[in-house]
Amino acid sequence: MGIFIVLLYVGILWIDPYRLLKQGEKRDFYVCSALCFVSFSIAFALAMGWEIPSPSPWIVQWVGKLF
Repeated sequence: MGIFIVLLYVGILWIDPYRLLKQGEKRDFYVCSALCFVSFSIAFALAMGWEIPSPSPWIVQWVGKLF
């Protein structure tokens, strides 16, 4: 499953951010690449069966500090 995820993201990266770089939109390329990297990291971790901790205690704590 991990190999499928890697191949899928290689295809996505070849189509989407690479097109932005060819058009000279460097800032958009960097933002898109960073978001793709975050998305790839989460998808790969889930495909490998790794447990991802929930951020909800942090969110509850931050909202509690605001109010």
